[in-house]
Amino acid sequence: MRKQWVGKNVDLALLSECFEKFLEGKGYKTKRDMPSNGYEILGTPKRFRGSSGGIVVKILGDSNDFVVKLTASQRTHDSIMWGYITTFLGGGSFLLRGLKSEEALRKLEMEFWIHAEKTVENLVGSAER
Repeated sequence: MRKQWVGKNVDLALLSECFEKFLEGKGYKTKRDMPSNGYEILGTPKRFRGSSGGIVVKILGDSNDFVVKLTASQRTHDSIMWGYITTFLGGGSFLLRGLKSEEALRKLEMEFWIHAEKTVENLVGSAER
């Protein structure tokens, strides 16, 4: 999922730190990178908590026009798909793991977007400070 904000003048480095702290508070180990077009935060669960993989948060653009994307890592996506595919072959445990991963990802996604909205509103104008 993705969301775009325009005209907010938000310090994207500070926003990426806030997202990183959010993920850490949810039990994820994080790694923040700065590709040429923004910020990328990789989150991997510290423990198996119903999710077998991680998530990726990308912040792309500039302080007045930026997009935030939240996606499952390839490993998480593969786990979910593998569960559905193996159902036909008697892979019930893979399906259960895939469903748990999908449920955990949806819950985290809902919480993340609520946090993102509040954080952006709190950081409006922070690029000027």
